Amino acid sequence: MPSSNLPSDRFRSATDFPTTIAHLSPSEAEKLYIEMRDCLVFTNRSRAQLVRRNEEHKQKTLTLRTDVIRLQDKINQLNIEKQNITQGQQNTISELEKELRSMTGHLDQLAKAFEDVEDVHSAMGVMAIPSRFARFWQALRALIVWWRDEYGEEPSQSLQSSTQPSQQDRNDNPQMYSNPASNQRSLLDR
Repeated sequence: MPSSNLPSDRFRSATDFPTTIAHLSPSEAEKLYIEMRDCLVFTNRSRAQLVRRNEEHKQKTLTLRTDVIRLQDKINQLNIEKQNITQGQQNTISELEKELRSMTGHLDQLAKAFEDVEDVHSAMGVMAIPSRFARFWQALRALIVWWRDEYGEEPSQSLQSSTQPSQQDRNDNPQMYSNPASNQRSLLDR
């Protein structure tokens, strides 16, 4: 019988042992019994270790499955949040594009109206083409009204003071204003 040098040598098949001990002397039978007992003890220990390891692996597998499910839930939650953020950004972009189109339309209208009056340099020129100035002022007014409606802001004091004519401007250019006093003053000045 070989002596066991390596742990794997201690695992022995039943065919390695004689089927009967009738032809063995008592000392050989005793030696064979000790070998069989050692092999059985080692096999039982190894089996117990395997059972323990198997249980540990089962527990780890359950823990890993639970972790995988939890992580999948987190991934799904993050995907939903990402989709919500993306949708919010798309909505913001759409609203900005809509505002930009509206503002561009107003600015194009103002630019076209300004082109009609940009070559006028005198009061006579203004009087010659009042409809063009009316279109210019209407386009400017539409842009300002749109801005107020969009952003809910009142024009600043400087904008109000720049759009409201001064008394000096009224006296210098009465033809630009339609109040009766200015009309009468312009008639007297002639």
